[in-house]
Amino acid sequence: MKGGAAFLVPMIGAALLAPVAGSAQVVLVPPPRPRYEVILPPRHGMVWHQGYWRWAHGAYVWAPGVWVPVVVAPSPYPFVVVSPQPPPPPRVERLSADTLFPFDHGSVSDIRPRGLADITQIAAQLRAQSFGHVEVRGYTDRLGTYAYNIDLSQRRADAVKAVLVQQGVPAAKIRAEGLGNQDPIVQCSNPNRDALIRCLQPNRRVEIVTYIRG
Repeated sequence: MKGGAAFLVPMIGAALLAPVAGSAQVVLVPPPRPRYEVILPPRHGMVWHQGYWRWAHGAYVWAPGVWVPVVVAPSPYPFVVVSPQPPPPPRVERLSADTLFPFDHGSVSDIRPRGLADITQIAAQLRAQSFGHVEVRGYTDRLGTYAYNIDLSQRRADAVKAVLVQQGVPAAKIRAEGLGNQDPIVQCSNPNRDALIRCLQPNRRVEIVTYIRG
């Protein structure tokens, strides 16, 4: 390509894409397609960091590539500057909070049997893979107060983390966060409350975001 080069940013490995078998409540968010990136001509004293996909605000977001200065310590030996490989997209699994927990509940003992089985299977996948860290993100819908939603979403995220730890995933590699009604998947304006609650169901969820080592 004139004036630059095109690089294909790799996707997550196929072995990590298998969804949880036999589950109706765990949704594997499709990873983004590979992306071609046009690199401007090389700059002296700089190294190119390829762009990569990251997970933010409930969606994959592209972080563009950038030239960064090369910092080299004084040395009598020749060296070669190698551009680092971008991290693969994180694996994102969404679990329905309505099928994980009864209404207004969020402790480990409240998790329904099917939800417990799904988390256990996700933990088995994590133990079988090499990963950097995991983020467990709890969400509610927009109904209720801010304080109530933050508290409920945090308790549910903590409960899912606790099950992962019970199943052998290192606690130091897991961060649980309650985000309340942030990052909604759907927007609803139904005047009927029951219909509104049904419409907002996708927003009530727990996301397990796994950052895979490149």
